[in-house]
Amino acid sequence: MAANHDQHDASTHVSHAPAGSGMDYPEHERTFSLFSDLIAWGTVFSVIFTLLIGAVTSLIPWSLALVVSAMMVGIVMKFF
Repeated sequence: MAANHDQHDASTHVSHAPAGSGMDYPEHERTFSLFSDLIAWGTVFSVIFTLLIGAVTSLIPWSLALVVSAMMVGIVMKFF
């Protein structure tokens, strides 16, 4: 028989937080903001790097690489 994992007993719940402490929401928000900014900018720089490598090896034109790079930086700066 398969065990029923949908039912949880509250008496078996183990908390790793100190008693009486709540979540530090401002710190959580700062951490999440930093994480999302790093993901956005890391993606932009990875794509720009790939475009520049393509331009150096003459697989794509330099103008395309520069225009797409500028557009990506502009989009991230405006929306993130």
